[in-house]
Amino acid sequence: MDRIGLIGIGNIGRYFSRKLREANYPLTVRDIDQAKMEYAVDLGATAATSSGDVARASDIVILSLPGSHAVEAAMDGPDGILAHLRPGRLVIDTGTSRPATDVRYERLCAANGAGFIDAPITWRSSGLIIMVGGSPVHYERGRDVLTCLSYKLRHVGPIGHGQVLKLVNQLILAGQLAVWAEAVEFATQSGIEPRLAKEFLEFPVPESVYGDEFSGGGTLALHYKDLGYVLEVAHDTGAHVPVTNAVHEAFKAAKTAGDPLWGQPGIVTYWRRLNRERDE
Repeated sequence: MDRIGLIGIGNIGRYFSRKLREANYPLTVRDIDQAKMEYAVDLGATAATSSGDVARASDIVILSLPGSHAVEAAMDGPDGILAHLRPGRLVIDTGTSRPATDVRYERLCAANGAGFIDAPITWRSSGLIIMVGGSPVHYERGRDVLTCLSYKLRHVGPIGHGQVLKLVNQLILAGQLAVWAEAVEFATQSGIEPRLAKEFLEFPVPESVYGDEFSGGGTLALHYKDLGYVLEVAHDTGAHVPVTNAVHEAFKAAKTAGDPLWGQPGIVTYWRRLNRERDE
């Protein structure tokens, strides 16, 4: 059985830790927050003092990190993964990163005789969907452990393509949420009970858009970051994404004026603020 390393014990990393230990994978973990590491240690994982320590102790290293900046911090430097990665090992980026970041690290890992795949995730009611970009050989190398973590898994193309599909996912979710928020506030300002959209018209409007409690789930700040990646890829490819440009600005305004740690439904405060300013 492969020895697994896990870097990043946030909400997703905690889930990974539990699933990996339930499957009896030997697990070595690293997080900059000691309290988060203790959760995994209590499950039977071994704590490491650096990303390099994780690389030395593991056959497969899973990154559960919030973006390209954190991936770079884990991979680079004298105590990073690259400096201690041995031939035949595999690194899996399960966070949402720039596609170009994972293309770069696939090349750098290959210089060490190791593999690298991008395998970002998205939650659904049945569990995790994992979309994988990378060589078919490296995908097969990581298939068993990724199957352990997901209910749906697919190889979608070469390195970076998993990240692009994840950005499609984020673009759709953000656009839907913006429409729900705008519709609820439009109804409110027009004197119509906004819950009719959900309860009578049967649209799947998130309950949290109606309230003032935005904790839990992915954060405004992370989704805003992901939309920024969408715009970067669109710039590089020449794709036109005018709707996403507008949604990105709404996320920016909600994050700046509110709390970046709010969940994504906090975007509704952007419309509330606009309407309040109009009424004053």
